[in-house]
Amino acid sequence: MNTEIKKACEIVRQAGKLMDTSDLEIEQKGNLSNYVTDADKAVEAFLTERLTGLISKSEVLGEENHHRIHDVSDVWVVDPIDGTSNFIRGIGFSGISVGLVKDGEPYAGIIFNPYRDEMFVAEKGQGAFLNGKKITVSDRDFSHSHLCSAMCLYDKRYAAPCFRIIEEVYMQSDDLRRMGTASLELAMVAAGRAELYFEMRLFPWDAAAGFALIREAGGVAECLHYDSFPLDRPFPVIAANTPENFEKLKEIVCRHVPTVPYDERITL
Repeated sequence: MNTEIKKACEIVRQAGKLMDTSDLEIEQKGNLSNYVTDADKAVEAFLTERLTGLISKSEVLGEENHHRIHDVSDVWVVDPIDGTSNFIRGIGFSGISVGLVKDGEPYAGIIFNPYRDEMFVAEKGQGAFLNGKKITVSDRDFSHSHLCSAMCLYDKRYAAPCFRIIEEVYMQSDDLRRMGTASLELAMVAAGRAELYFEMRLFPWDAAAGFALIREAGGVAECLHYDSFPLDRPFPVIAANTPENFEKLKEIVCRHVPTVPYDERITL
């Protein structure tokens, strides 16, 4: 991998030391289920300061501070603590997600779970790795697959179609996982621990790193309704280990999801 990505991995690992729950200050944002902590803010500030120094004229799009993206080709897309609710409750399944988007497409991804000391890394054309060892998606068929999904927690108006999709997939597959941390669930697909992924409404910082990982691990990941990777809005996400599983999952999802379920913009 190139030098910038290797350095970014070390920066992300250092940022993991800031995920401290002692004397944690917690705020709600948006709705009762959406939280931000002073640790989220500290991790994002740390990453913003250091990542932008790795690539000339690169910028950061972070979950907590939606910095305006100017006309640049390289954007670091950062979720400082993905799974904040898990983090607050001490569940031990949260992570730092950093994707590098080049010219509108995920180019590299770093997802770090400090609780298990697992560093997932991918770079376009270089493969996907977990703690330095190459990973690939599984070859399980649909009936033997695990689905990772959720019920659109931050906008429960879309819960009903999510439940319908989950039920239909569940009845045709092996089992369901709902872990509460989108980036780590996408990393699970890349590592062959799960095979199917659907969420109605993810933001760029939830998915950028995971897209790079799944694609480099041999899987398929797509923003439904969009030809390129949006940086200015949430979007539905479908991913799978094989093209066959992807098409079957997509067919189920598309029967339940409106053509354009929402038109929200991120304030940049």
